[in-house]
Amino acid sequence: MSQVMLKSPRGEAIGPLVISALDAKKNEILTGIMKTKQKLSIFEKTFSLSTSDFIIRGHQEISQISEMDAIEWFGEHETLKKLQEKLSRLQEIEVCT
Repeated sequence: MSQVMLKSPRGEAIGPLVISALDAKKNEILTGIMKTKQKLSIFEKTFSLSTSDFIIRGHQEISQISEMDAIEWFGEHETLKKLQEKLSRLQEIEVCT
């Protein structure tokens, strides 16, 4: 477990400020997740294939998917995984005051 101690030269509590900043970052990541899922949905509808099936089969097995589309689709999938991991880590943070 990691801990961080923050000090402010002002007399006011900084806990609410830290909580607000964490919430803002969570909302930013949630927006990114939503946009990424929308992009994945477009690929899934275009090629009538779920993202998980695309990842398992690879684009070489699916002739209608160009290499460029495959790269972008895979990239969006990786982006979603990274955003979800960041969100999970942020949600685990406990601000102790």
